[in-house]
Amino acid sequence: MVALIAVLATQRYFSQRKQEAANDREPVRATQVVVSDKRAFAASTNRSRQREHIVNEAMRYEVTFQPQRGGESLVVRLKQPQYEPITPGARGTLKMQGTRFISFTAEQ
Repeated sequence: MVALIAVLATQRYFSQRKQEAANDREPVRATQVVVSDKRAFAASTNRSRQREHIVNEAMRYEVTFQPQRGGESLVVRLKQPQYEPITPGARGTLKMQGTRFISFTAEQ
């Protein structure tokens, strides 16, 4: 069992390094988008219906961007400081490098 966990952890590590290297090789792309949704949710996978809110629980933050010229929406996981200033319905420029979020600048 320990060997299986070690193998899976090693695969995950190399997969992440491969994705980071691929992102580094990609150019930064700027796309005009609309923020269609944003949500914060607990990082815990505990699914109990009677689950109480834990004060310092780890959170995940996701924002859904819809390209203004059409196309598939893009769901991006962000850190809290990146997530907070973004408002649903905002239009602006999304900058991505591969799958890596660079920035979102709202139109004035």
